[in-house]
Amino acid sequence: MADFVALFLTDLVLGLLLGCVLAVIAHGLNIIWGVAKVVNVAHGEFIMLGAYGAYFLYLYGGFNPLLSVPIDAAIGLVVGMGFYFGFLYRELRGKESMGLQSELVTLVSTFGLSLVIVNIAQSIWEHPVGILWSPGAAQVGPVPVPFGGLYVAVVSVALIALTDLFLTRTYLGNAIRAYTQDIPATQLMGINPTVVAAVGIGMGFSVTMAGGALLTVWLPTGIDPTKIGILYAPISFVIVVLGGPGKMWGSLVGGLTIGLIINVGQLFLGGSIALATAVAVLTLIPILLFRPEGILR
Repeated sequence: MADFVALFLTDLVLGLLLGCVLAVIAHGLNIIWGVAKVVNVAHGEFIMLGAYGAYFLYLYGGFNPLLSVPIDAAIGLVVGMGFYFGFLYRELRGKESMGLQSELVTLVSTFGLSLVIVNIAQSIWEHPVGILWSPGAAQVGPVPVPFGGLYVAVVSVALIALTDLFLTRTYLGNAIRAYTQDIPATQLMGINPTVVAAVGIGMGFSVTMAGGALLTVWLPTGIDPTKIGILYAPISFVIVVLGGPGKMWGSLVGGLTIGLIINVGQLFLGGSIALATAVAVLTLIPILLFRPEGILR
């Protein structure tokens, strides 16, 4: 019984730490979805690019995943703004809201982009790689707390808090929020909707790639172009739906929920079944049926 309790507490702590990382990789999607109402099907591929960015910074510069975060974030900002002007600007310019046709165009565009990225990645990187970074652990009672996971969890929550502060306490952030609610009114206030949308989507990509860098702590040998997008994109979508699209702290609530279900659930169901349960039975189906606006109002 004591061994089971210790194992349960360990999985509980690790689930919370994992949930923070899952929250931040989903947070980038949440920002994009909340700003431009664009469902980015290529989200998983940009998580992968963030992970590879951290890997190469580690390989050639000796950067640990935490030091890679600001560099990955800066690259993601540039990539996100390029993504907006390359894939979304022509379809969204001059429109007062996202219609069905625009949604279909962006879905097809991002789906095509995801196929291109994953196929190029597979042709370049044939074998999984990883970052062997382990700064140690602390024993708290019966629970070993890895410092790497703890540091990453703190940075993940800090990224969500910073984006929330930016969107609520700065002029540009308030302009982005206004754009999401009423584009014509935003223009009447003298705000350029193109700049606002580009910055908002760039911020979403910035957080996504930073999250990919943080995720490498949990993937010491598992940065694989054939698996990252397939696994973490659906998890990100579930987290966003669970917390509520456009709700910044909803990402953290959804991420912690999924992390706990995956880690604690494997005690009773096994790893793969716990993951499937987290995505389908205990989160997506009930939320879509009974709480489509997410946990947070």
